[in-house]
Amino acid sequence: MFFKLTVYGQSLPAAVTAACLSDNGNQVLWVIEGFEDGGDDLVSVCPWLEAEPGLVALVNTNIFSGRLLVTGDIDKGVTNGSLQYLVLNANEYPLAEKIATALGDLMVENKTLVNRSIFPVGSSELLQTKVLTLLQERGANHHCALVVEPDFRVEGRLIADFTRPDRIILGSTDLVAIVQLRDLYSPFNRQRDVVMVMSPRSAELTKYSVNAMLATRISFMNEVAEVAEYFGADIEEVRLGMGSDSRIGYEYLYPGTGFGGPNFADDVATFSKTVQEVGCEGRLLESVLDINTSQREVLFRKAWRHFEMNLKGRTFAVWGLSYKPNSEGIRNAPSIHLITLLLDQGCAVQVFDPAAMTKAKEYFGERDGLDFCENPEACLKGADALVVMTEWKTFWTPNFDLIKAELKQPVIFDGRNLYDPALMERLGITYYGIGRGAPVP
Repeated sequence: MFFKLTVYGQSLPAAVTAACLSDNGNQVLWVIEGFEDGGDDLVSVCPWLEAEPGLVALVNTNIFSGRLLVTGDIDKGVTNGSLQYLVLNANEYPLAEKIATALGDLMVENKTLVNRSIFPVGSSELLQTKVLTLLQERGANHHCALVVEPDFRVEGRLIADFTRPDRIILGSTDLVAIVQLRDLYSPFNRQRDVVMVMSPRSAELTKYSVNAMLATRISFMNEVAEVAEYFGADIEEVRLGMGSDSRIGYEYLYPGTGFGGPNFADDVATFSKTVQEVGCEGRLLESVLDINTSQREVLFRKAWRHFEMNLKGRTFAVWGLSYKPNSEGIRNAPSIHLITLLLDQGCAVQVFDPAAMTKAKEYFGERDGLDFCENPEACLKGADALVVMTEWKTFWTPNFDLIKAELKQPVIFDGRNLYDPALMERLGITYYGIGRGAPVP
């Protein structure tokens, strides 16, 4: 079935939503606040589009076909189509209120408000209430249905996740709206029915609970990794043993330098705050966050001990800035915290990342002692140690002979456990992983 719809948001999920739904034959108006119609180049306004594989081509194809239009006019978006998608960042609730106000003031037909943004539990109903109140005040006999659709798609594979979802959660009590969304998503729901229907608040809570559960697994593994180091166990062997239990599985059992990202860490913190505000103690979530905060300094502590508690004047090569591979995002990235700690100790830091260099330069500005290198090898020259912070594929199989030749001493601090400790020992490289490798002095 053909739909006319509007997508609001200047984010990767918004772009993917607009591109995929228009690519499926629908007429989509993508509203980016501040975009100058006919004057702005889309990629220059949204350079992050290039960070998602295949997204620029998909967007351009559908703009060329006429199925996807881009505007900065919210009012134009409100009057376009029956489905109104909010795909905003967590800090853009004021913009959501602005859109809801425009809907209440300008609607001339029934609409369905689809919220795919990550707002606190109950926020979606507040937005719907604002629309309905304004409609009532102006005597308009129209209805605005509400659907909360949590977004579980992962950066780096957003298009595949959208077109081949493992579940589609629709939080709504409006049967007409549910049928609308089922029809819209029918091309993505062919092999088996992946649609789950629940109340709006249950859908909102599901999103937060999923992220909190994944964060809990990560923090638990980081705690077990610390124990493994004390007992001389190898956390990789422990991980494989745990994951072989069908009740546990292998997903999100990798220890590291802590979780980050634009939503993941913030979502858990917001959920913890929400739990406490309603009168629950939320002790588990607080512990998860405390462990994660401590884990961001795990490699700094290892380096501090290895260099006998004197880091001033040392030079560190850092591979990886983004909070995860295939992303340019540095928000809440453990690498940013580590670099700041090293610089504050009087260290020089030489960094490289395949995608996040621009954002890191914007974040740090002209910081003394920080050098952005053109490639991973350039980082190594004259460094006292190599620190691996992000598991980009380009870092998985480096030239270890070159690493030994370029470093002042062959020392690797591996925050992602990319390398085999036995191989490092044979090569004469002092190797510190997370829960494996050489014992910390």
